[in-house]
Amino acid sequence: MLELIKVKYDQDIKKQLEKRFIAFDVETTGLNPKEERIIELGAVLFENGQAVQKFNTLVNAEVEVSEFISNLTHITNEMLENQPREEKAYKMFQEFMKEALQGEVLVCAHNAQFDMSFLKKTFDRLQLTGKICYVDTLQLSRKYIHGPYNYKQGTIAHYLHIKNENAHRAYDDAYVCGQILNHIVKGSFQ
Repeated sequence: MLELIKVKYDQDIKKQLEKRFIAFDVETTGLNPKEERIIELGAVLFENGQAVQKFNTLVNAEVEVSEFISNLTHITNEMLENQPREEKAYKMFQEFMKEALQGEVLVCAHNAQFDMSFLKKTFDRLQLTGKICYVDTLQLSRKYIHGPYNYKQGTIAHYLHIKNENAHRAYDDAYVCGQILNHIVKGSFQ
């Protein structure tokens, strides 16, 4: 079982995030975590505001990827054929996320409920355990960044002059999410 704890953003959490956090993102075959699967995992470890380590893997979840999802993510069924199956992919992911899965390093995601619900469903299905404490950059953006016409990750990134060459790919979106969190932690929104 994966235990998920959304933490309240306060001065203590801000200090932790200034030092170290992992930004996280997934690409999936659809929107419903009960029926759909994760096909890409991306995570970036940030220390003192800098990306210092990354994790990225496609996942052969042994399901068909629709044309709509392929057009959105540029992930095709052919690309997934020779990628690690879930058991192997999540073993590698657990190794990268070891401290985060022990609740020792905070995790961030944009619209975290989406990513975390997929992660929890997969961990539970594969009988993996862990505890993740996380913040949601979508909610933090709504609270601290005033001016964008919406709070989609791409809009916030553009507003903060953060480039994303590969939107809707897990590593790139995780990296951008981490950059957004850095802006929020520093209080630099212009």
